[in-house]
Amino acid sequence: MKPEALSDKLTRNHVAFAYDSVTNSRWWMLRSLPALHYLGIDHFTFPTSWRQFALGRSQYDYLDYEYHVIGNMAVPDGADLCVITNGHYETETSYSIEHLVNRFTSREGTLVVIADSPQFTPVGGQRPLYQEQFTERIGTVGSFYESFKEQYRVSGWEMPLTDTRNVFMQDNANLYEFVAGDSLHRTEQLFEILPDAPYLPLFEVFSDIFARPDEYGSVPLNTEDEVPGLARWLRRRIEWDRQTSASVARELNRAVSRDGSVFDPSYARRNPAMQSARNRARDLNPNDNPIDARYHEFLTKEAL
Repeated sequence: MKPEALSDKLTRNHVAFAYDSVTNSRWWMLRSLPALHYLGIDHFTFPTSWRQFALGRSQYDYLDYEYHVIGNMAVPDGADLCVITNGHYETETSYSIEHLVNRFTSREGTLVVIADSPQFTPVGGQRPLYQEQFTERIGTVGSFYESFKEQYRVSGWEMPLTDTRNVFMQDNANLYEFVAGDSLHRTEQLFEILPDAPYLPLFEVFSDIFARPDEYGSVPLNTEDEVPGLARWLRRRIEWDRQTSASVARELNRAVSRDGSVFDPSYARRNPAMQSARNRARDLNPNDNPIDARYHEFLTKEAL
């Protein structure tokens, strides 16, 4: 199924349901968010802790979507909303999506539910959500990824990273090869080159992570709680185990500790790689296909 057809299927009923069968649904669930955003969904809700390094701290993420807290939501009338959740949050916390299901069955717009099991049943439901008459069953998040993979192939691009279904990470790897000429095959490699590739859209979020409003340059995170928090943040978005995410988080923090200009926007703006990226953007025609259009926008975005 082409992404265009998938987008139509996602939004033609009151509720759309897909599941992401992951080994442990405490992790990896947010890997599907970029694909859903690229399909035209701009409003998302999921546990706030998945955006934080520690409870009550700042929230971080990539892509320009609107995040909503599930208990205090102001989604515009007619807008589609995606909720990413799992059985634990539905039944063991106060963050049930029951009220969202009831709300969207009587209003414009579609509620897209991404859960960790095909048997996901909202609190108060008599049957799994996919069996409800008002629900469009989409299948698995893996099918989304395969649709995008084919779209990329037809458009002359690949998904070079062999260890993730996060389309945004694939985009960053493609852009790095397009500008720098070197191919990447694993997400760890992407994070190794990231400090020296300020034109990548992933770079922007780490500029935010290592910035402090009252200090110049980049400032390392607190190793006691914030570095482990960054490791958890990464693991929710990339299919890493605990050891890998912890190792990458520590190395990013060490890079900032060694050199306060790493991830500093003022240095990034003067980096010659930024001009190289803008020059390469001229070889992209935004009218050719959605991927070229997205990559052109990423490479020509105003510097931080």
